[in-house]
Amino acid sequence: MNQPAEGLLRDLYSLMEEEILQYHLLGEELKKQSECLRRGATEALIESLQSLEILTSAIRKIHESIPGTAEKLSNVLAPHEEKRSLTLLLTLLPPGDSQRIESYQKTLERLRKWSQRINERNKTFIQESLFYWKELISLLTMPADSSIYVQKGIKFSPAPRPYSLNRKV
Repeated sequence: MNQPAEGLLRDLYSLMEEEILQYHLLGEELKKQSECLRRGATEALIESLQSLEILTSAIRKIHESIPGTAEKLSNVLAPHEEKRSLTLLLTLLPPGDSQRIESYQKTLERLRKWSQRINERNKTFIQESLFYWKELISLLTMPADSSIYVQKGIKFSPAPRPYSLNRKV
């Protein structure tokens, strides 16, 4: 492999390793967010959300630059090929390098799924908490019941019912 190709391959490895690192950090921050949610620590939660925004921006930026680097490397290794992608690159590289890139891709996919599971768990917790608070507030703010109870335990509403539904004659 020529020198420019080796440099681009190192750049690609570096980007993939950085993306993996950022996903690890994202997962840890999502765990921290879970703890903040459960403890009700709002200030720590706000800090965690800001960190999550920074991490997701970094991941997005890295993720978007990987195809460009793969395309450049494909262009160096196979200038005659029209379609330049990571898939083509895997066929052009020696088996060891291809396996390393595939390993990175599998690791990234596992980390994405792990992050999604934690995120879904946090989302469910937030939704359940909001539902609980909504129900609690509705109990506290419910209008006074204007129903009238008689001695026999039969409940009558003061609102007049239509004549056809009224049993009293």
